[in-house]
Amino acid sequence: MIKALVSIDVDLAASRTIRFACQLGYFMPVELHPVYIKESPSRELSIGSGWARHHWEQELVQEGKKEIAEWMASEIDYSPEVKVMEPRVVCGDRDAELLRFMEAESFDLYVEGARFPWNQAMLYQKIHSRLFQRTQMPIALAPVLRKIHKLLVPCLDAAGTRALGQVLPQLWSGCSIPVALSLLQGQEAVLQPEAQRVREALEQASCQVGPEEVFTNFPAPPPDEYLREYGLMALALERGSHKDNPRLAWLSQFKAPLLLALY
Repeated sequence: MIKALVSIDVDLAASRTIRFACQLGYFMPVELHPVYIKESPSRELSIGSGWARHHWEQELVQEGKKEIAEWMASEIDYSPEVKVMEPRVVCGDRDAELLRFMEAESFDLYVEGARFPWNQAMLYQKIHSRLFQRTQMPIALAPVLRKIHKLLVPCLDAAGTRALGQVLPQLWSGCSIPVALSLLQGQEAVLQPEAQRVREALEQASCQVGPEEVFTNFPAPPPDEYLREYGLMALALERGSHKDNPRLAWLSQFKAPLLLALY
């Protein structure tokens, strides 16, 4: 059972988040743990302090529960077979509260609907945020929704391929979605040994792995019809990636859900 922490809000991005997470539930056992963070009012705007502030925040939480209850019910109707835990609503700083959940409980996946502009600058900021830098689990980002046919795993370098090999077998264990390992064109001989290790680990985890492919869509982005063939991509990124990292520029043009492994 994959235990997924899902960050939600009452907006379109959160709708994509839940539907993407539920889509995974068609292919593997997934338990969704939705969390809705209500931003805490600044102290300057608070009426009084101490008990008064605590009471105000409790009212915000109750308001958040009402906001989210009907919205969640309508979203889950699309995937009634997926196990969804009762949404937790807390008041405070979003990143700090999500990190508290991650530190207090063990999760296998963090899911977010990419509620930020999907461009290179914002991707850089997101990856270098306190939340992403401290998250040790794979991260699913859904800037758009696509029907998932296969998991595309581009092997762009040895270190990134190795990082994917450490997280994918556990996450994808027994999943019925096939995995397509794709070696960067011109680097096949260098990357094949690492890709073979990933293949073996995935097969030991009862994953379906197709024949190795040649990846020709970097640094130019894949055409839309290519993305439709897969629907989901797994990619490894260094936590210390620079602003001008070509992979960030590439990702900013990539319109498909993403499984991100930071190393």
